Amino acid sequence: MFLAFAARAATRPRYGGTLRVELQAQISSLDPTTGPEDAVNTRALAKLHELLYDRLVRFDAEGKPQPALAVRWEHDAQSATWRFHLRPGVRWHDGSPLTPADVLPALENVVPGHPFRLSGDALEIDTGDPQLDLLLTLASSPTADIRRAESGAADTPPVGTGPFRIGDWQPGRRIVLAANDDYWGGRPYLDAIEIALGRPSRDQLIDLELDKADVVALGPAEARRAQQEGRRIWTSAPIELVCLWSAAVEDRRLREAIARSIDRVAIQKVLLQNFGEVAGGVFPAWLSGYGLLFSTAANLDRARQLRAQIGSPPALRLGYDANDPLTRQMAERVAVNARDTGITLQPSPLAEEQPGSASGTDLRIRRLRIEGPRFAAAVRQATRWRLLSPQVRDDPEVVYATEKQLIEDFTVVPLVHVPEIVGLGPRVKNWSARPWGEWRLDDVWVEAEKP
Repeated sequence: MFLAFAARAATRPRYGGTLRVELQAQISSLDPTTGPEDAVNTRALAKLHELLYDRLVRFDAEGKPQPALAVRWEHDAQSATWRFHLRPGVRWHDGSPLTPADVLPALENVVPGHPFRLSGDALEIDTGDPQLDLLLTLASSPTADIRRAESGAADTPPVGTGPFRIGDWQPGRRIVLAANDDYWGGRPYLDAIEIALGRPSRDQLIDLELDKADVVALGPAEARRAQQEGRRIWTSAPIELVCLWSAAVEDRRLREAIARSIDRVAIQKVLLQNFGEVAGGVFPAWLSGYGLLFSTAANLDRARQLRAQIGSPPALRLGYDANDPLTRQMAERVAVNARDTGITLQPSPLAEEQPGSASGTDLRIRRLRIEGPRFAAAVRQATRWRLLSPQVRDDPEVVYATEKQLIEDFTVVPLVHVPEIVGLGPRVKNWSARPWGEWRLDDVWVEAEKP
């Protein structure tokens, strides 16, 4: 009986302690509307926003919208006019009560051209057209975080209502989050989360091995090593698209020749260490259901035939994110494949990854997060990355036809879909991350340190 009691006590959730997290990102602002839209920072900002800020609606474990700051809602028969009722008793991190008027500025651009307005003690929006997926937008759009800007310095982070508040913030280096004792969803188990920024994947794995970190974000090579050493790792579903963006190359034959030369299987097996999956389309198969319909095989004969038609193509500059080793490795591999067909690509690091910016490159490797968790939400993410037109709806047949046209034009060449890979230390308990990459650190607890 004593042994059974001791075993139950050892697995019982414990309040207190500090979780040590390391990330590669060098975040200088917690506002998603500022700074470069590179994949590393986008991922890290999403993690921090899950802890600091709330939304009107959030996803449950099955990816279905559930009440959060909005405790209930209703809409008209056409789903064009919606009314949301806020949860009572919610307070900002500074202790002031959350009011419907406080929420309006945060929701200003969630539905472009259709602002929310106050209707008594509720928030109301009239879009004029059916908005069947409004709940998905509120649960997934990066502009739907409820936050209030602080007065003062420009780098002062906004105030939120989430399970943690900011204790210490050193932009680009370190952030300490303290538990929000008055959180409407219940106090987190952890007292604090210490997040070290700008840590390369290799250094993160070393710190995990030396018990200097509890949660680390690993690259494929480090994850394989951790796996071989018997360490705990967690992988999400494939949620990031790595693609070749070649819209600046005017000759379609040249775009196709480069695309046909790429050995995606080798990229997935060697660079991703068998994590993730080869990508033929924009959306991973688990989201779209039709991803396997796109061809992923290299065709060197066709590539060389096109190269012969072109004559002597100029050397092209292939850009990649200077802060992301994986995109550098993929750029180098694509350049090697292209060289086999007589096409010269020159991999070049870029200081910032900003879609649509004049970078001076002919092509570039881009890493874009398209996690869903529902297909409709993934379609909206693809439109934000300018992979699809904003007019495209989430009808799978329409999206498939649009995506097929994009791929057959070779302006976007999907390469691989990459998962998130996390290394976990032995102190971490109740890790319950979602398949689409949400970490749920407010549910995590840590074992007490041994005396």
